[in-house]
Amino acid sequence: MDNDKDFAVKVLAVIKNNLFEIRKSLFNLDDYVAKKDFDKLQQDYDAAQISLEDFKKENSRLESELADKSAKVKNLSQNISSLYERLEDIGKELRQVDKQNLALESSLEEILPLFYKQNEILQNYVENYSELEKVYNSYKKLSGNTKFGLEGIFGAENSPTSFLAGVLQEGHLESLFDYVATAINNGADAAEIEILRELFEFAFDATNSGRREKIYSRLNTQAGNSFDSDEMRKTSNSAQSGAVKNVLLVGYKFSRTGKIVRPSLVFIG
Repeated sequence: MDNDKDFAVKVLAVIKNNLFEIRKSLFNLDDYVAKKDFDKLQQDYDAAQISLEDFKKENSRLESELADKSAKVKNLSQNISSLYERLEDIGKELRQVDKQNLALESSLEEILPLFYKQNEILQNYVENYSELEKVYNSYKKLSGNTKFGLEGIFGAENSPTSFLAGVLQEGHLESLFDYVATAINNGADAAEIEILRELFEFAFDATNSGRREKIYSRLNTQAGNSFDSDEMRKTSNSAQSGAVKNVLLVGYKFSRTGKIVRPSLVFIG
């Protein structure tokens, strides 16, 4: 078997070495091509075959690259088309938003006066009603006996507004001052006295604020002053003479005439 292979290799070598002679004999080329020219043509042919193969490979590569770029261009075109469509949609949305903004601006022009009115009401509540509610809640903390004693002034404790109505009635400020002064003079509970003072301060301010011109002003009674029977009234446990040690309830007078309505309650020590 090995001998047959060796023989075949030798035969092929002989054919290769005598290729020109064999072709010349087969195609009767004696009169047309010299051996050296045939070898040159053979070399050119082989080179051309190699170049052709390279060309085919390069052409295949370029075709593949062109197909890839064509696919990318197509994809890019589709993306651009999608972007244009999206831009058109955005334009429609923006136009819709503009319409909504115009509608909102129009609504805002209608709402703003209402807002300012509500804000004014709220501010009025903060400045007035919230204070009324605070004092009213303090009033409800008083003992039953004390509230019963004040019922003629503040009513039956139905609501903050009815409470306020009682405060603003003619003559109730004087009655409230007298009640608070009596409670202090009789040594009432300290917590209740503090609430009663708060009630009088609120009633005094409410009475004045309900007038175009303040009708009352407080007396300028201070600790250390000499006792003045026109402006002051001593507590039952005060000394007979001496200077004011504590001002327990500041009195008030008419603002225009200066006439004292209620003297201050003081402790002389």
